[in-house]
Amino acid sequence: MQLIKALIAVIYMVAVLGLSGCESLFFWPSKQLVPSPEVLKFTKEDKFFTAQDGTLIHGWQIAAQGEKQGTIYFLHGNAQNLSYHVANVFWLAEKGWEIVIIDYRGYGRTAGDPDFAKVQQDALAGYLGVLESRQDQKPVIVWGQSLGASIAINMVAELPAAQRPQGLIVDSTFSSHQKIVRETLGNFWLTYLFQYPLSLFFTDDYAPEQAIARIDNVPFLFVHSVQDPVIDISHAQTLYQLAHDPKQLWVSPVPGHIAAWNDEVWRDHLVCQLNRWPQLNTQEAACEDAGLAAAK
Repeated sequence: MQLIKALIAVIYMVAVLGLSGCESLFFWPSKQLVPSPEVLKFTKEDKFFTAQDGTLIHGWQIAAQGEKQGTIYFLHGNAQNLSYHVANVFWLAEKGWEIVIIDYRGYGRTAGDPDFAKVQQDALAGYLGVLESRQDQKPVIVWGQSLGASIAINMVAELPAAQRPQGLIVDSTFSSHQKIVRETLGNFWLTYLFQYPLSLFFTDDYAPEQAIARIDNVPFLFVHSVQDPVIDISHAQTLYQLAHDPKQLWVSPVPGHIAAWNDEVWRDHLVCQLNRWPQLNTQEAACEDAGLAAAK
């Protein structure tokens, strides 16, 4: 009887996947913003960008404090909205980095429903807005986390050389949509035997492993935890091997998904790395230069 119930559940899942188009399972947006500026004590300005199809994309801009070092264009992961994810990046404003973070359609104050193609439009709209408002020659570095890094890789791969950023931070992402689906289903006894056929319901048209080799002359910093319970580090290793030089892979011992920046040492080392950009270094040696260590 239990086996019959399990098979019925799997059949139902297959039907749901077929009807939903599967892409929606990668997006878990929240509309309600939390008061992160008040809690984390930073000041933001609302920004709006227009996607190619006319959708208005909402974002936040956090001004750099002191002498501006550059701009971080931040693409967040698949859940909640920018008011949650800003906690991963707001602290860089104190170090001289302007922050621009957006919400894809369906998230926060951005209207619409997300899918793989539409969120690419959303990311591009925000990025082009950053370039258009740029009043200096300071570096623009795209930082994508989790699903956001997948979006970032695809976005940068499609940009003409003159519009490409001065750097790309690939933080805790997957190499293939189908692969991460297989691994997730393989961790659950009910779907273990069906992980390969069910994963075929998901398109790999926007798989980062298919786009990353089209990016050249952009320094890559890959960051991933060796104890990431959501996306195995093998995904980062695959992307690192496919990426062109210059590139560097930082492997965090901090357990968790996108948890490296909870460690103050890792935050300090990222500041040092950003201050020496585009020269890349290992995480351990990022602050070896006395001047960089002092600047952080």
